[in-house]
Formats: sequence, C-alpha cells, structure tokens
Amino acid sequence: MKRSTSHSAGTPWSVRTSARRDGRPVLEIYEHGELLDVVVASSFTGELLRGARRCSGGGRSAGLAWGRLAADHSLPQVAFSAGRLRPRWRPVQLAVVAREFWVARSVDGVAGVLLRHPDGSTEHLRPHRSGGHCARAV
Repeated sequence: MKRSTSHSAGTPWSVRTSARRDGRPVLEIYEHGELLDVVVASSFTGELLRGARRCSGGGRSAGLAWGRLAADHSLPQVAFSAGRLRPRWRPVQLAVVAREFWVARSVDGVAGVLLRHPDGSTEHLRPHRSGGHCARAV
C-alpha cells in the first residue's frame, strides 16, 4: 500500500494511510502535526466509532470523526449533533479510506457523534476539543 496523506482544509487535522509489514492497512490521525491515533485493520469488528475531535476559534468551527468499517465492509450511518441539550442530528457523508476505515468531516460545530450499525445498534461519542484554534497546521 502506498503511503498517502490528506489535510482537512481549515482544520488542524490530517489523515495518513500506510501499511504494516504484514500488509494490513493503517490509518493515522494527526492534529497540528502531532500523532493523535493509529488504527490497524482487523477482522475484529467491535466498535466502529474510534474517535472524534472538534475545534473552534477565529469565527470557525469544525469536527472530525473516524473509525473502522464493519467486517463485511458496509458503511455505518454517522450523524453529528450541533447541540448537547437538545441535539439536532444531521447525517454526514463518509469517506472510505484504504477500504478498511472511514472518516467524516464537518464545517459546523459538533457536540456529539452518533453511529448506527447495520443491525440498528448505536454508538455515541462526545468529541474531544482540539488543543488549538481551528486552523490547518503547517
């Protein structure tokens, strides 16, 4: 697998893919150039929602969530909420990365992430706040 990196414009996050020596794909999430999370492709299909971050500042806000695809590679349904007390959930489009992972981005404020499995079960996660302003790292 070829190594590749993509930056989320106007945010502190970047996503990098590579492969282990055994060929399994790896997803790396960076924030302000610092490694935040590493996810390795696995046949274990526990939690599909791995992490989420949010940032704000300078009149901007954004969110990022990521995780694994299910064992059958089906896409979960993911939604971001704008409020915590009365969440208004809005579905987001997922980008499939290295055929094993997914990433979702938002240019709006994100207070929560909801993932719905194909069987109807759900996972929730409250994004951690980024350690800086909502601007792309250099």
